Amino acid sequence: MADTTSLIALARKLEQSISLAPAPTAPGVESVRSGAFRVWFNQHTDNPQLNYAMPVTPIETAFLGAAVERLRVLFASRTRKVRVEFVEELWPGLAAALHHAGLHLQAREPLMACSSSEFVPAEAGDVNVRRLSADDSDADLAAYLHIADEHPADGSRPVSNEAIGVLRETLRIGEETSVLGTIDGRPAAVGRWIAQADGLGEIVGIVTLPEFRRRGAAATIVSALLRSVFESGRDTAWLNADNEQARSVYAKLGFRTIGSLLNYEE
Repeated sequence: MADTTSLIALARKLEQSISLAPAPTAPGVESVRSGAFRVWFNQHTDNPQLNYAMPVTPIETAFLGAAVERLRVLFASRTRKVRVEFVEELWPGLAAALHHAGLHLQAREPLMACSSSEFVPAEAGDVNVRRLSADDSDADLAAYLHIADEHPADGSRPVSNEAIGVLRETLRIGEETSVLGTIDGRPAAVGRWIAQADGLGEIVGIVTLPEFRRRGAAATIVSALLRSVFESGRDTAWLNADNEQARSVYAKLGFRTIGSLLNYEE
């Protein structure tokens, strides 16, 4: 079991791999510096999880109110809602200060990490996982996006050609790896991992369609992604769990909790 100091050091490494990384090359993603915060905007969606700020340098509580107001102006200029993400253990006092500035706690999620030596694969026999490529058909990419973006099953909000094009370009660049899981030949679950510096890979976007849940799809998808991360030469994968059920699934695969990721919103 790692001690508290080593867990905090790993949490800091994970946070810095995002907040201090070079400007993203993903299509449609903009990175902006606003005082003590770095902000990411996605021009293709107003999903708060893809439009957010993270602290990159310490800021005194007395000046935080003004910093939040600058964030409000910046987010409003992109017609986005203010969202701030940070690791609680690395920024003591920031949560209280954000609350005082008028933001509310939207989520507290376990921040988890897994090394290649800790990985315990789990595979459901009826779940087939395939890595997507830029050469895949529009239908295959649309099937992935339908699940990833949680489009309604009745087709009332179809996947756009623009979204398919963005995914195809992202796959071509190669900094993200996306996989599609099928059950009985039907698209059932998706996920992806993002290449980062310092031997890290972030696992994100694990979604299973409701009718296929509790059949091991999520564990199988994450296992496939972990293999890909470690086969790429990286030694640590990390993610944040949306809920206790997800945390339990990830823990069985070898992930350990190293901190809490807080999300504050307007």
